[in-house]
Amino acid sequence: MSTPVVMERWAEASPRLKARAAGFFWLMTILTGAFGMVAGGRQIVPGDAAATASNILAHQALFRWGFTADLVGVFCYIAVTLLVYELLKPVSRSLSLLAAFFSLVGCAVGALGCLLQRAPDSTAG
Repeated sequence: MSTPVVMERWAEASPRLKARAAGFFWLMTILTGAFGMVAGGRQIVPGDAAATASNILAHQALFRWGFTADLVGVFCYIAVTLLVYELLKPVSRSLSLLAAFFSLVGCAVGALGCLLQRAPDSTAG
């Protein structure tokens, strides 16, 4: 199948299917975000950079999995944003577009936060 055919089929999909897909991606956002917080947050020791660096070096794989989960969560939330935009577009196109814009800005800020959290690991080698 070519991309335009898939896009046409998705545009013709029922609102119920789009809502279920949005719900799935919302659930994935929550689950990956929770995993990212638990996995990445365990290594952080507030006020002690040396202990934090030591924890990250000792558990590099877990720290990287947490980072990956955070990024997957951002991509899932972008999918949620697009699906909710599609669902609400018939109600008010301009308001739906404004909500999607702010949501995508939030996604960009979240992705930047993921990258800034990753910065300490890049100095480790």
